[in-house]
Amino acid sequence: MERDLWRGVVSALKRLPRWWPRGAVYSNVQVLAVLLWAALHDRSISWACRRRSWPVQAWRRRLPDQSSMSRRLREPRLVAELSRVLALVQRARGPAAAPLILDGKPLAVSAFSADPDARQGWGAGRHATGYKLHVLIDRLQRLLAWEVRPMNEAECVVAADLLREAAASGAVPRGAVALADASYDSNPLHARAAEVGVRLIAPRRRPERPLCKNRRHDPGRLASIAFTEHDPEWDHLRRRVRPEVERYFGSLASFGGGLFGLPPWARRLHRVRLWVGAKLVLNAARQAIRLRAAA
Repeated sequence: MERDLWRGVVSALKRLPRWWPRGAVYSNVQVLAVLLWAALHDRSISWACRRRSWPVQAWRRRLPDQSSMSRRLREPRLVAELSRVLALVQRARGPAAAPLILDGKPLAVSAFSADPDARQGWGAGRHATGYKLHVLIDRLQRLLAWEVRPMNEAECVVAADLLREAAASGAVPRGAVALADASYDSNPLHARAAEVGVRLIAPRRRPERPLCKNRRHDPGRLASIAFTEHDPEWDHLRRRVRPEVERYFGSLASFGGGLFGLPPWARRLHRVRLWVGAKLVLNAARQAIRLRAAA
């Protein structure tokens, strides 16, 4: 399984356009290969920089040293490159299957961590310190957009960026329906969703309370409230579709090299984004292998 997974990742890396920053020796593809090899084995970047950590057939090119990797991993373009690799791995899976699903996964660190980018926010049923993975997936667990932010950033705020990114890349068809939990019940988010042609359905946080009459409510939010509180189809839709996002997050941690949590060397926002992005690529490659085997 590991050999087939790595072959799929290398195949996607080879289709990436290569570029070198001024004065650089190693291309973006070489840097990403070291990052993905480290993530596949849940080891540090310094471990993946050693030639003895690689089988000969896995990667025959020169390997950057740890100081070069530390410098190159600060390049903001690498996060976008990981998203391109993810799209290449998922390309064979076809267009998005509605409805879409928005959700987040907390990535906690120690409360005594000295990481200045980690923030305290609401995690899985409790307050925690760290980061949060925000995803937009379809009903077939195809990842359409993702982002990692500090834990204190509201899910409804980050979701607007995910919808805008997915719509700009053409991953979301106009008129699609997106399901979310009560954390996404926000007038601004409903307005952003309507701008990109998406109908957002999210229940209210406190449905027992009357709506505030001293403010304007977005028409999309009013329609969502009417659907979730008065239409019996909502319970059927929620029970049938919403568990897919739980299965997606569960699958991220269900294989060797999966996203169980943040390791001690993944600190600071730029490192956490790259580490989580590498895990998402590996999970997408694993899903592609399973689909080919089932076909």
